[in-house]
Amino acid sequence: MNVPTESPLVLAGWDFRQTPVELRERIAFSPEKVREALTAMRQEGLLAEGVILSTCNRSEVYGVIGGGLAGRDPIQAMTEFIARFHGVPHGEIEAAGYRFSGIDAVRHLMRVAAGLESLALGEDQIIGQVREAFRLATGAGATRAVLHRLFQKALETGKRVRSETGLGTRPISIPGVAIELAQKIFEDLAPRKFLILGAGETSSIFYDLLLAKGARNIEVVNRTLARSQELCRRGGAAFPWEELTARLPQADVVISATSATAPILTMEMARKAMTQRRGLPLFFLDLGIPRNVDPTVAGLENAFLYAVDDLQEIAERNRLERQNEIEPAMAILEEEISKFVAWLGSLEVVPTITSLHQKFETIREAEFDQRLDQLTHIPEGDREKIRLIAKSMVRALLRSPTDAIKDEPDPGRRLDRAEVARHLFDLDVHGE
Repeated sequence: MNVPTESPLVLAGWDFRQTPVELRERIAFSPEKVREALTAMRQEGLLAEGVILSTCNRSEVYGVIGGGLAGRDPIQAMTEFIARFHGVPHGEIEAAGYRFSGIDAVRHLMRVAAGLESLALGEDQIIGQVREAFRLATGAGATRAVLHRLFQKALETGKRVRSETGLGTRPISIPGVAIELAQKIFEDLAPRKFLILGAGETSSIFYDLLLAKGARNIEVVNRTLARSQELCRRGGAAFPWEELTARLPQADVVISATSATAPILTMEMARKAMTQRRGLPLFFLDLGIPRNVDPTVAGLENAFLYAVDDLQEIAERNRLERQNEIEPAMAILEEEISKFVAWLGSLEVVPTITSLHQKFETIREAEFDQRLDQLTHIPEGDREKIRLIAKSMVRALLRSPTDAIKDEPDPGRRLDRAEVARHLFDLDVHGE
């Protein structure tokens, strides 16, 4: 791929692989801080365009360098700004992050959007986060030709990877595997009744997943009723621990994630519940360590019991299957990267000006020279003089737009002007 040696596209980032969580928390951006930081970097001339992607696992600043750098290294200037903005020593964040420019920055964003840089390989939450980062930057007026095209391309690429490969089809988290198993048994989870035992972090994850799957009947039983009520704030019903025996036969899926040191669901409790259900299946997900459900419950007819070890084994198989999808995913990425890099290269001064002059010369030949050749009463010598005059007129007409592109000192604005010229005069023959 032909990539400009000194690309105006830059990236400074910090993620879960290289940056401790304590530092990631200090340099995270709220939506308000995103808008504030982008505005400040543009006002200082550090960036002509910018997008900030900030999640629990990463903070990344993508930019097109501005005209106010005065010879400074653009990525170094960005890093210094981030340190100053968050009140963190510059040396601390410089040592904990990564820096890319040009095609490397493009490839990194494509990998992020495709889920290849996620803690859980192939997870699909990141594409929504990339979309939201782009939306915030666009709303703040911080994106123009380059980043607008780049982030649109990254979102399209992420969707292609998910639709054309199996990278994100099999869950690799314990909660995700558990929900998939429940779907295999019941198919449609929406009308099913769920009983969550416990109201801690794991229970909260399941609660969110169930809501996302459209579940309407969720009950939470916990030893502290107030915590159950807090977990059910977006829907569902909270019950005190004393209601466990009464609620158990009503459930289709029981999710147990307590810190109890002995089984809280005994064989006798499960047998009574199954008798009351009159043959209807009951699915137990035991995420307790030690186990919350007596292992012998699995021997009951129509009782399905999965513990943490079972789910981890399935998750590991799914993870290995996802690993096999990396190569076809990368083939898609490289194809889309090539398209974007070709477009970005076309915005460089020489290709744009060359294309502009070629376009006008083509028009002159088609609209002027052919008609001139039809005027046979004009001597050939005079016709050649007229052709030279027409060529001179084309050069004169193009002098001003050519100088406007070539002499613009701000790299970002220069790319903008090149993009406008290519759009107005339809210089992208293949529309890419």
